[in-house]
Amino acid sequence: MTKIRFLGGTREVGASGIEVCNGSKSIVLDYGVRPRNEKLLPLEPGENLVGAVITHAHIDHSGAVPHLIKKNQNLTILATPPTFELTHILLLDMLNIGRGKYPFGFRDAKKVRRIGEYMNYGNIYDFGDMSVELLNAGHIPGSSSVLVNVNGTKLWYSGDLNTIPTNLTTPADSIPETDYIIIESTYALKEHPPREEVEKDFIETVTACVERGGIALVPAFSVGRAQEVLSILYKYNFEYPIVLDGMARTVSELILAFPNYVRDYKTLRKALGKAKWVRNEKERKHLLLDPKVVVSPAGMLQGGSAQYYMKHVYNDELSGIYLVGYQVPGTSGHKLLNEKVVRIGSKMKKVTAEVKSFELSSHLDGPALLSLLKSVSNSPKVFVVHGEPESAVGFANLLKEDFGFDAVAPNEGDVYPLSSHI
Repeated sequence: MTKIRFLGGTREVGASGIEVCNGSKSIVLDYGVRPRNEKLLPLEPGENLVGAVITHAHIDHSGAVPHLIKKNQNLTILATPPTFELTHILLLDMLNIGRGKYPFGFRDAKKVRRIGEYMNYGNIYDFGDMSVELLNAGHIPGSSSVLVNVNGTKLWYSGDLNTIPTNLTTPADSIPETDYIIIESTYALKEHPPREEVEKDFIETVTACVERGGIALVPAFSVGRAQEVLSILYKYNFEYPIVLDGMARTVSELILAFPNYVRDYKTLRKALGKAKWVRNEKERKHLLLDPKVVVSPAGMLQGGSAQYYMKHVYNDELSGIYLVGYQVPGTSGHKLLNEKVVRIGSKMKKVTAEVKSFELSSHLDGPALLSLLKSVSNSPKVFVVHGEPESAVGFANLLKEDFGFDAVAPNEGDVYPLSSHI
């Protein structure tokens, strides 16, 4: 029997995992961890697991893959070259921060890259009666959507998707002809403001902050968002000092090693070259003496070098903290944005610095998701995942009631049979 089982990432952002089963074989599409939850991992896949696909490096999609390897030493892991390299960095960082927290260790994490089957877009990998093809997802460099073919039945999984060109990535490939669609819904009930307007607002805001004598702290995800922010600053000829700190330095060097996965490699290289790269704590101390922009992980303020700068800017009315990514409920970034408080040491402190959020998103909004789905010529069944409950359920209902799609927002553990109807 051919079926799919939703292991995680349903009605939530975190712990993405989908199992595709065909008789005595199964593969997993993503296997991530939850940023803030006692239940860290998705459900366990079945005993017949032969392969796993990592759509991109962010740990909500890749963070639990070492657990699969620990249990199955002969597992085939598939991803693009930059995804494997970036995943390696993020896994080691995750384990360094949360020592003893996960049911696997550094040896398992390092094995992900070592045993990986490196695939480029358009490549197809055969598991006998199942095959997997990777397509460009436009989310971060190396990100993929996945087309699975099981004896003629086709299933397309979006991963994290963006069809809008950014400064860093090219737009995602269109949805191929398919029987089933599994699509993300992070911003499915929202409409992003025009990208150019957001970029200009961001430039005006950080410029005003620096010109009044403050530090403009930009907590940014190491993979993708930090490089996007630096590219925007370069694009608008930002003339004040810029600092790049934390793991974003290592990630930036790695991304530069894969020019074919970057929209404008020369511009990115120039943008990264314009920033001062902080190498140690001694350099950090001197940086706070003068106004500047500091781009530093973590994007949700869950650790990272941004914590160091936060201690110095949170109670400075001249300074600002500018969030540029999605903030999962329960994270420090979400609390800052919604309650204007931050943890300093063991205490929650009121923030007097300016706090502002900018939708420099690499996810599609509702109208763009709808437009993409309406472009599909046949009538595939749609599963809506990777969104908070109101987003996933609301978007599935919208698709079903207003546009006639056979759509559902599955729950964790739900199983659905698959059959071809193209």
